[in-house]
Amino acid sequence: MTAEQQKLIQHLLQMGDVTIFNRKKDTIVKAITTMDLEALKLILDEHSTYQDAHKDVFLDKLKEIFDELKLEKLSANAGKCNSTECPNYNKNGVLFCGQNSGNHFNLIIEEDENENVTDLYYCYDFKCDFERKVNKNEKALTLKIYDDEKVDFSPNSHYDYINSTSIKAISDLNNFKNTTILKNELLDWLQAYSDFYDSMSIFNFKYKNEHKFHGYYYNAQLIKKYLIIEEHCSAAVQLYDNLIEGYELNLIKWLAEHEQLKDEILLLPTEFLDKNANRLKTISVNKDLNISIKFDVSTSSIRFQDIIDAHYNVMFNKFTADGLEKQGLSPFADDTEQPISLNYHLEQRNIVVSEIKYKTKLGKNGFLYGNDEFGKMERGRSFEH
Repeated sequence: MTAEQQKLIQHLLQMGDVTIFNRKKDTIVKAITTMDLEALKLILDEHSTYQDAHKDVFLDKLKEIFDELKLEKLSANAGKCNSTECPNYNKNGVLFCGQNSGNHFNLIIEEDENENVTDLYYCYDFKCDFERKVNKNEKALTLKIYDDEKVDFSPNSHYDYINSTSIKAISDLNNFKNTTILKNELLDWLQAYSDFYDSMSIFNFKYKNEHKFHGYYYNAQLIKKYLIIEEHCSAAVQLYDNLIEGYELNLIKWLAEHEQLKDEILLLPTEFLDKNANRLKTISVNKDLNISIKFDVSTSSIRFQDIIDAHYNVMFNKFTADGLEKQGLSPFADDTEQPISLNYHLEQRNIVVSEIKYKTKLGKNGFLYGNDEFGKMERGRSFEH
């Protein structure tokens, strides 16, 4: 314990016939703003629960938040529970905010008639005027305590299955800790637990190991998705390179058919498409276990993106259906999924992508209508550029 911590502890003690810890709100708030876990261990009551969990569990969760806020100075700002549907509505609490980052968390603080703190717990709908002033890149840190970490938890057969399967999956992945996993090893692990993962409700994780497994699986699945996308990009680029240049219908059909692939690439983590990566690229599979995977970097996905960047917006703007602005449709409105699609606008022009045949350098295929002008593709309608 440091000299500053000892000084704080001395301030917390009230000496009499017995040693009594000062459990007043101001004392606890001061210990949290200084992120002093040693002081909190002495202050909080060993026999009380905090957020329905034992003191040690609660402090472990608080330590995780402190670790994210290390080197920060915390400010304390009064607030209240803002949910009218919550039994804790309007109860007083404090928002603790990093003065540099704006990252923050809150705690409702309950007191007894003697103003001693009896409970601390996170609020999911916390109202604090100070929130309007925090950094725009702020991160709300959540103090999550799972059902199986609470003192009154009673396990049942359903829990036993979820917990044991989660532990088994995590243990299997743990076999690759501090190593570079092979592609087939990763895919085998994903396949072994795919049904279990698909059965989960992603909106309400009740158990600690269940949530941990889901996070591990989700991150590993992103890499699998990258591998699949890379294969699709390779096929798309190969097709593109085999098309005869100068025929716009070739380009239109190719862009329309690969529109979904274009959108899927946008959802990939940016490090997957690093143009400056070396030929052998290493990507983290699991940071907690220090597991990585190496790829012999193919340029297919990067090349695919370059083709999209060069042509998609040009063709989209060219074929935008008339009258969208008059209809008041914004490109980013929630109800405009179809209008921001190239396929949608081609349909409005009566251009049927499925009826177009590629004309390739192999010379085996021609267009359905003999490479005629777009007017014939519009079923008799004239085409206006």
